[in-house]
Amino acid sequence: MLQVSNKPTPAVVQNNSANSSKPNKKPHTITPQTGIGIGVGAAALAAGGIYIVSKGSCSPEKGLKLIQNASSCMDTIKNIKMTPKNFKQLMFKITSNEKLSEKFIKEVISNPRKSKENVRILNRKIGGDKELTDWMLRPGGYQEAYYKYTKKAVSDAKHPDDLIKVSPNWNVWKLKEKFGDDFVFGEPPKEFGGVDGYRNVFNAALNHSHAGFEHAGIKFGDYVLGGLSGKAVRRFEIGDKKYIMKFQPDFGNTDIKDNISMKSDSAFLNSQLERYLDLNGYQQGPKLKFFDYKTNSAIYELSEGHHPEQKMINDILDVNAKLKDLNDLGVYYNDIGTGNFMVNKDNFSFIDSGESSFVDFFKPGVAAYHFSLPNLNGRSITDTAAAINLSRE
Repeated sequence: MLQVSNKPTPAVVQNNSANSSKPNKKPHTITPQTGIGIGVGAAALAAGGIYIVSKGSCSPEKGLKLIQNASSCMDTIKNIKMTPKNFKQLMFKITSNEKLSEKFIKEVISNPRKSKENVRILNRKIGGDKELTDWMLRPGGYQEAYYKYTKKAVSDAKHPDDLIKVSPNWNVWKLKEKFGDDFVFGEPPKEFGGVDGYRNVFNAALNHSHAGFEHAGIKFGDYVLGGLSGKAVRRFEIGDKKYIMKFQPDFGNTDIKDNISMKSDSAFLNSQLERYLDLNGYQQGPKLKFFDYKTNSAIYELSEGHHPEQKMINDILDVNAKLKDLNDLGVYYNDIGTGNFMVNKDNFSFIDSGESSFVDFFKPGVAAYHFSLPNLNGRSITDTAAAINLSRE
């Protein structure tokens, strides 16, 4: 079993197995920091006849008071000295407390680029993957607290961008319920003269009815219907500005539009993910300007440059290494055809988010609020495992 005492440091680790036929070796010394929260379950240590002696272990109750009074939950958690068992109790106390769980969640989701680091900290403190997953999925754990947090966030939101800055996988029906069936992301470029002007141009691009637009300096380019995704693309110019429009041609049937929007690689899913990246300062993605759900279409600035040669793209891991900040924001690129990328001088970027996955341990999907195709989003044990594994250094 695991025995913990308050003997002076340094701690001593001994093999006390009664059945060992090997001669006793000189005990190894470890620091209390090494012996506490090293990412190995206590049961596994005890099974090997290993005993940990530590000093100054904090109780869950004391830890809770420290976090309640701290300006940063994670800074306190990082520095607190606590056994894995006590730490797990502490984390359940945090997520079972309405005010404290809101404080904790708000902090860990506010900077997605720190998510992986924070997962590693919790994993070490709590005793490994199994214990971290247990805290995520059990009643009173993180997922339940995040569900309550999400309901309140949606209730308080004034614009879709308030939600999309947090995560890029909102259910279209939930957005319609909250913001109406003509919600938008971003703003159309000023050349369109507002949302109504944009919709007029869209209808002309869709129906090939270009008469009357020449005087406005609008030149329509080729109409290309995309492959399995069902997206169409139209290139056009307004004055000296070049744009790309992406849309679903069968947008007019509301029932079909809603279901197609939730389809992998739809204009809606692409735009939502790309808006999430824009709102979080990402630089290597499409130049999305505006998405309009009424027409189920999006407008982009034309990306300048050239498509890379095949030899520049070795495999999916190579592509994601080139887009490291994308991964730091929880997004993983899955469609590595050369036509999806652009090279301009030394800048490598993607121009279509395709079927990218979103994986952030602290942003698990909430039923009826988030979609799960094609993204991993934490609503199952496999998704949680993926988030933990992708957080490893």
